[in-house]
Formats: sequence, C-alpha cells, structure tokens
Amino acid sequence: MARTPLKRCIFFLVDGAREDVMRKMIEAGELPSLRRYILDRGDYRKAVTSFPSTTGPAHVPFLTGCTPGSCNLPGIRWFDRSQPQGLTHFRQARSYVGPGGLYFDSDLRDGIHTIFEYFERPAGVFSLVNRGLDVFANQTLLVKNWYWLYAHYSGCWQAVDDAAWRYVDRAIDREADFLSVVFPAVDEYSHYTDPFSDETLNAYRAFDRGLGRLAERLDNKGRLDDTLFVVSSDHGLTTTHTHFELWSFLDELGFNTLYYPKILRNGCNAASMVSGNGMAHIYLKKGDTWAERPSCDEIRSMGDTDLVEALLSQEAIDLVAVRTHDRGVIVWGRRGMAEIQETRNGLSYRVCEGGDPFGYGDMPVEMSQEEALSATFDTDYPDAPYQLLKVIGSARSGDVIVSARKGYDLRIRHEHPEHLASHGSLHRDHMHVPLFMNAQISADYVRTVDLFPAMLSLTGHSVEGEIDGTDFAAAA
Repeated sequence: MARTPLKRCIFFLVDGAREDVMRKMIEAGELPSLRRYILDRGDYRKAVTSFPSTTGPAHVPFLTGCTPGSCNLPGIRWFDRSQPQGLTHFRQARSYVGPGGLYFDSDLRDGIHTIFEYFERPAGVFSLVNRGLDVFANQTLLVKNWYWLYAHYSGCWQAVDDAAWRYVDRAIDREADFLSVVFPAVDEYSHYTDPFSDETLNAYRAFDRGLGRLAERLDNKGRLDDTLFVVSSDHGLTTTHTHFELWSFLDELGFNTLYYPKILRNGCNAASMVSGNGMAHIYLKKGDTWAERPSCDEIRSMGDTDLVEALLSQEAIDLVAVRTHDRGVIVWGRRGMAEIQETRNGLSYRVCEGGDPFGYGDMPVEMSQEEALSATFDTDYPDAPYQLLKVIGSARSGDVIVSARKGYDLRIRHEHPEHLASHGSLHRDHMHVPLFMNAQISADYVRTVDLFPAMLSLTGHSVEGEIDGTDFAAAA
C-alpha cells in the first residue's frame, strides 16, 4: 500500500549537539518533548556527519544530498588555487566566518539543487544555505548578522535560539511546507565553556521546551499528525586543552604562510585554512604560480624537512592525508600508512606501511560505500575512507589535509574569546551526531547526507539529478 505523503517538513539543526549527550538526556527524562513528539512516534539513529565536521560545510548534506566535497565547499575556510593572484590573496581565499558567509550560496557548485527548490512555500531561519529561497522566505536574511554580532559580544547565544522560535512561528503562520531552522546556542556555549557545561546543557533543554510549544501549536491547528519532524546536528565537540598554531609551525619549516584573517599579503607560498579548529587544508605553491598541484613526492620535499613527518611529529596532529595524482588519498597516522582509491562499486582500502593508520584491523580491500560505512561505524574514525575521498575530490581542497588529535586544535590567534572546545576532525566524537525523526528509519547505519532524499520521499517528492545520499526511508 502506498504511503501517504506528509504535508510539511520541519528540519531542526541543533548545531554542535553531541549524540551521546542528547541520548543520555532523553534517557534521564530531561528532553520530554523530543521523546513525546518525535521519538515515541518515530525512530532514532546515531548518524555520521560529513567531513570536515564543521558548521557550514556539514550543513550542506542535509539540504542538498551531497557532501561538502561534491558541493565544492571543502571547509569553512578554503583557498582556490584556480583564481588569479593579485597584489594580495583576497580573491583566492574564502572564510564563511563573518561577512564571507554571504558567498555561501554562490560558492555552491553549479547544478546543485537545494531542498528548498522542491517545495512551494519553503522557509529558512538562520540558515547558511539559502539557494532556492526568495527574500521573504529567507526569514532572517536582514537580521542574522546582527543577532550573531550581539550574541558574540554579549555571550548570550540563547537569545538567538529564542529568536529562532519566533521566526518559526511566523513561517508556520505563512503555511510553510518546508522549514529549515538552525539553533547555534549549543555549539557556541560548547566553544566558550565546555560541551558538558551547565550553559550548554541548558541550551539543549531550552530547545526541547521550544519544540514542545511548537508541537502544541501545530496540534491546536490540526497539523501535528501530517508534519514530519527531523532533529539532527552537523558535528559533535570535544574539550580543548591545548592549542597548536598550524600556520606558525609551517613558517618554522621554511614556508611563508597565508592564513585568516591575514589574507591581504603577497609573496606567500603556503596557505593554512582551518575549519572548526580541528582540521585544516594546507595548500602549497609549486614554482611561480598556484595553478598546478604538487605531487605527493614534491610535497614531502618542500620546505626545510619532510612536511608529512614534521606534522606527524607534533602531538597535536593525529592524521595527515595527501591527494594522489589520480584523485586517491594517502593517509598517515602514527600506526602506519594506507591508500584509498575510488572504484566503480565503491572504494578500495589498502594498508601500505606499518599498521592501519585508523586502527581498523581486518578490512576488505574493496568495499561498497555502504560496506565501508558499516565496517567503520563503531570505530574511532567512522566512515573516514569515504569522507576523505569525497572532500579531496573538491577542486578547492588542500594538497594536504590535517586532522587534529582529540583535545588539541589548530588555531589560537584571532579567536576571541578563546575556544575551549573544538570540532572538525575525523574522530568519532566529532563525526557521530544524533538523528531523530517521527518516521521509521530502515537503515542501521546512516550518513547525514542520506537525510535529504528521505525528507523528500516522506513528503511526496522525487530527487532530481545525482546526489551522494541514499534514501533510508523508502524501504521503511
């Protein structure tokens, strides 16, 4: 029997929500609305987000069905070597922190369709992805930067979450059939205090109260039972005890390194673009221009010493990955080295030197994308081979990708106030996120990129074009 499509979908992105925190709070009865209106009516999975596990890039899978690499948005900061170099590197460098966020939609790869384009009356609240929304449907277009500025200097990020609920009410009154809402308070309080602090946990509780009020409002309007609720996150966070300034270390190795916000410079031969402070893209200039990527052997001979070995000698660095000439990946860790290649049916994974850099143990040489996810899901580096292949495929990705060790980050200067928690890396505490739906989830192992086709199918829409995600609701 055909399933009756739901009439509307509301997607809640609780930025920075840790999977284990939400699960334990539900078990303790601290999130009663989430249990009553979503979990008791539907399903829950621990999901894997996209790499880099950071705000912005990790938002696009939900709303496009494509990974950050496929969208050509490989980080919250990146360097575009295809752009001509002027007197400065302004045209080549991008950061979505601050005013640069206005370029997010235009930076999306051509041909990418957002979920907003499938609905008649879509709306967005505090969303970075807004392609497909007109100026009225983008509820917070004119006020978002003001809210962020106020919260940054006052420290009151709960005020932003509270405002989000008011804009949700307006969208409901306009009978929006798809609504995407970002709640930043959990992420920001985690950065400035701790992922487990009272301030952070109170932000979870406040979200739950807002969800309860909205559900009651929809129930009074007779719309609750035909509304799809989805709650998820873009990344987790871990406490940071040590800062490591990556650009400064590169300079010590003989490079002249470009980094944010110091982009109005000339004569640089390296660029360090940090995302979430737990990962970074490193770009290296080959010869007199940035046009050609250096090979793996050339990368290791640049500077005053072997760059890969120098990075791995630092306590802060967990993993180092380099693109190969055929768009594969070589990844090093303290255990050893492995090579990852895309194949017709998925990917190949081969340990080349020493032990497995991820510590996986016995792994098939060739796997489908689904097999790679299930085989690595409960390890310290869930889905890392697939995620590295995807991000390295972006034309804007670095020549070297660095993932920080848990407890460390890669940036301290120009972070005001100091970040006491970080994300962005390949570690499970950053990559595992919660996923709640008031509908059944058929798959045991889920990526956040799979949510896009699931939300469309549950509301009676069909995916147009190619995407990375797989519909886990179709078989339910």
